[in-house]
This record gives sequence, C-alpha cells and structure tokens, in this order.
Amino acid sequence: MWDVIIIRADYEGWWLFDDWHDHIIHKESYHDYESFKQAYQYTLAEMKKRFSNERIGKYGIYAFHNNCELEYCEECEEDMQIFYSLIALKDGEIYYKQVNL
Repeated sequence: MWDVIIIRADYEGWWLFDDWHDHIIHKESYHDYESFKQAYQYTLAEMKKRFSNERIGKYGIYAFHNNCELEYCEECEEDMQIFYSLIALKDGEIYYKQVNL
C-alpha cells in the first residue's frame, strides 16, 4: 500500500518529529506504485502552483510555504512560519527514497 500525505506544521516535514501524524491534513492511498506515483506527481505540481516557496530536504521530502502564513506560538512567544510537506509512505512507513518523477 502506498500513501500520499500532506502535513501542515510549523516545521518542514523532513524533521519527522514524533507528532507528525497529528499534522496530517490530506491522505490518499493506492495499491500499486504507478497509481501512487501519478497521484504524487499531480499533488506536487499543484503544491508548486499554490505556494511561492519550496525546499527539498532529507529523503526527498518537499516543504512548501507562503511568506505571510504565520501562526503565533504562545510557548515561544513569536510567530511561526507554517509549512506544508508532501510525504510518501509505503506500507505505513516513510518511504526514504525519492519518488521517481
């Protein structure tokens, strides 16, 4: 089983903090790699259109953001940048190889 995941958090998705599952805002599942790959490519293209900034980190995980999307962190007493990260899973685990595009 393959999954295309988008998380929304105040950190780039490649950090994979313990609570990253709590930040999932979108999930699609596929039984075969080809269907997954098409969905991943489509989602990536759409995110590139929607966001003005992108970075690629460890494991080929993309993180996107728009400069003005901030949320106040009471604990840190400052505004935090919000990131949207595209994560691939294989059989429920992070797929640590970059998706062949």
